[in-house]
Amino acid sequence: MHFPKIFLLCSLLIFLSACNMNTNPCSNIKEETLKENLHADFDSIVEKNEIKGTNLCQIVIQKSGGYNIFYSYPDGKTFIFGDIYKDGIFLSKATIEKLQEKTFHNYDSEIDKIVVFSYKPQGATKHIYMITDPDCPFCEKSKEPVKKWADLRKVEVRVIFFPLERLHPLAKDKAIKAVCSGMNFNDYLTSKWTGQSCAEGNKKIENSIALMQKLYVNGTPTFISFNGKRSVGFSPEGLDSIIN
Repeated sequence: MHFPKIFLLCSLLIFLSACNMNTNPCSNIKEETLKENLHADFDSIVEKNEIKGTNLCQIVIQKSGGYNIFYSYPDGKTFIFGDIYKDGIFLSKATIEKLQEKTFHNYDSEIDKIVVFSYKPQGATKHIYMITDPDCPFCEKSKEPVKKWADLRKVEVRVIFFPLERLHPLAKDKAIKAVCSGMNFNDYLTSKWTGQSCAEGNKKIENSIALMQKLYVNGTPTFISFNGKRSVGFSPEGLDSIIN
């Protein structure tokens, strides 16, 4: 005898849920309220993206020189941290890649000014930027494999020095001297770090550090393609993926 009431209640809940799904879950997400509910501070909200069919809002915040992504329900109080896999795509990873590409294109007129030297195989029509630290052991191990990959794929490698001073306190001085001595790619392969410091070298490395921070590069080796796609750490497959 109570089934009609139960049926009506269930129908009402389904109807309300459907109505809620038709509302943009990002519409009530505000920066100040978000900081209060998260009990955390951050610089700004960069993006709010509705994830269709989920009743979730993807929120991108800028904090400490980088991006953080998480997901919120419409109440702005219930959160999901971590990536979400939907329709064959990891959503957070895809969003980060788009933001990185966009940021690169905002500064693409500046990046060639901080290139120290390059290696261009005959027939190369594409290029990547190899961002390296003179004292980074992983960068040292990747030099020869990068050259072999560039020869095979016919891709120019433009080298940028980004000394990570907190990890390698002598790296900045080595990078400056390399600029001043006119280091070329063969010198780099053989670790020929010689020369004296000069004002031009100091300025170039300072500009390099500043631009890498704007691009949110925080590790070496990092590779950025002409199209803004990037790969952190060396692997032939990783480099293949950013030039296609």
